[in-house]
Amino acid sequence: MKVFITQPLEKEAVALLENAGIEVACSGVSRPLTRKEFLDGISDADGVIFVWHTEILDKEAFDHAPKLKIAARRGVGYDNIDIAEAERRGVEVTVTPVHTHTIADLTFGLMINAARKLHHADAFVRSGQWTEAGTWVAQRFMGFDVSYKTIGIIGFGKIGKHMAKRARGFDMEVLYNDVMRQPDAEKELGATFVTLDELYARADFISINCALTDQTRRMIGREAIAKMKDTAVIVLSARGGIVDEEALYEALSTGKLGAAGLDVFEEEPVSPDNQLLKLENTAFSPHLGTSVMETRIRMATTAAEDVIRILNGQQPLYSLLRKAS
Repeated sequence: MKVFITQPLEKEAVALLENAGIEVACSGVSRPLTRKEFLDGISDADGVIFVWHTEILDKEAFDHAPKLKIAARRGVGYDNIDIAEAERRGVEVTVTPVHTHTIADLTFGLMINAARKLHHADAFVRSGQWTEAGTWVAQRFMGFDVSYKTIGIIGFGKIGKHMAKRARGFDMEVLYNDVMRQPDAEKELGATFVTLDELYARADFISINCALTDQTRRMIGREAIAKMKDTAVIVLSARGGIVDEEALYEALSTGKLGAAGLDVFEEEPVSPDNQLLKLENTAFSPHLGTSVMETRIRMATTAAEDVIRILNGQQPLYSLLRKAS
């Protein structure tokens, strides 16, 4: 049995696979693969582990991988995998939802950063511009309170629930919208289910934690933003593409929105010409949601363990197909 890994994977996960008697082949490059590199890599593989979400497993790719039994994603984003085609061919698809607290930490931190302009204040101090004390400094970096405000969470999965827990610690009112109402979670977390329109209208902070699908692509566009408060702060750590960046720039630059924090972009790496980078009421990070060593190891070993289960004829722990069905 052979598993192809799209990019270098943590050694703990590779050791698990090899100790299970599985041949491990890795691209050996820490960048997105070319189409040819990817197709060649999966051509004789029984399993593939997607370290990133840049390689596309579509019908053509499935045709190049006749032995494939499992496509494992180290992460939870699966927009690069044709789920319907995988199910039709009997190929298992798994994800690793063991990093949700780590992403929530970064998302909440990015939200505070965007609201309080901490990154700009840090650069101000480091550059030697703080040459005189006084209220002018406070005015220069005037921001928004986070505590005692209202947060609207779009997508109430594990990450969304972790955001709610952190928000409660800041005495925030928690609103959420999801494809399914979750009464048990509402009771546990003190969250209130609302329509998207109500969430847009009432939330001071909007945390976007849903998956990127045909339905959610650019859902935060001009129409949605028009319904939000002029002081609203948007934070996105799910997938670039859910927010229309052109509409976001227009709103931020005209005062229709208060601020935004983005960990992900429609195009990655983000172009230096992206107009959002020119605004001061923004905070960014380069897709660092899971960039914590212990979390990365846990994600990698979780993906490897489900590959081993499938190749040994067992049930995986984190099947995307069984969840969907």
